[in-house]
Amino acid sequence: MTAITATQIWVNQQNLANTRVVTLDIDTDNLGEDEVLLNVDSFGFSANNITYAALGFKMGYWGFFPAAEGYGIVPVWGFATVVASNHNEVKPGEKVFGYLPMASHWVIKAGKAATHGFSDIHEKRKSISPVYDQYLRVANDPGYNLTREAWQLNFRPLYMTSFVLDDYVASLSHGESLLLSSASSKTALGTAQRLKAQKQARNATYQVIGLTSPAKVDMVKQTGCYDKVIGYDNLHKLDNTLPYWLLDFAANGGLIDEVTKALGKQLNNITLIGATDWKANTKPNPKALAAEIFFAPARVKLRQQEWGHESFLSRYAEAWKSFANNINDTFYEQHHVGTDDIITLYLATLDGSADTQALNVLSFN
Repeated sequence: MTAITATQIWVNQQNLANTRVVTLDIDTDNLGEDEVLLNVDSFGFSANNITYAALGFKMGYWGFFPAAEGYGIVPVWGFATVVASNHNEVKPGEKVFGYLPMASHWVIKAGKAATHGFSDIHEKRKSISPVYDQYLRVANDPGYNLTREAWQLNFRPLYMTSFVLDDYVASLSHGESLLLSSASSKTALGTAQRLKAQKQARNATYQVIGLTSPAKVDMVKQTGCYDKVIGYDNLHKLDNTLPYWLLDFAANGGLIDEVTKALGKQLNNITLIGATDWKANTKPNPKALAAEIFFAPARVKLRQQEWGHESFLSRYAEAWKSFANNINDTFYEQHHVGTDDIITLYLATLDGSADTQALNVLSFN
């Protein structure tokens, strides 16, 4: 028997501030057919991961990495190395990027492997979309850059949503000014930068306007991602003679009510995307608001089918590089090593005190 001790961080599904560190042994000589043991090298962490936990039941995020009854493992995006493999086309030592648990090691079951990567088809994985099950082979990933791993860990998974949301908006826009709530969030920044950068090519006239808390107005302006940035306390400064489309990343019903009051009938569309303000007292009611709910994996799947997988990855990689190169000076790397540091950052992000300008790189050792 060749045993590897794995460390997992479990979260109480009813009380997200209650964590538990669990260790268990994995026998690498006893892997099942096509099973692959991954060592989680590093992963990013931000408010997006808290959204996974907060919507764990509603959206099915708890199903990816099962734990004991009443507990869940928060999904993260990161790099991992194959430690052992019982799959003919996946070899030990290979480095991959994908959706991982907050754990030091994890066993997946690889499906058919392709040049770009492979998927986890494990029976225990209760997935809500194949997009979350794909592991990119770093050696063949056109968007990978060794010197920018911190950026990839923190932004690139969210930028996938930004990339396809921009594509969605462009396909339906009638020139409305675009309001992005929670404008400092990484997904909103990526969306805004893409929308703004593509205006000339699209011969578009829309304005990209960020809405954020008063304390973050200057920071959001510095990114250069928006045409204009307005604090939540200055919504009355919006020109209510123009049509608007609200892209909501906050999921704060009270905020949406305030935007609606400020704009009245000029607020033509509302699209609900994220839940950065997961503790908001009032949640938006999609039916009452006649709001669309944007589910990024569905748009990814659509475009992969229409463009082909390789073409989709190539277009995405080009857009990602453009984004990362344009906001270099706004963020800085911050490393967290070991379970204590990981849990400390998790709790800080949970209560909203974590530094949103940090590119967090987490590892178990």
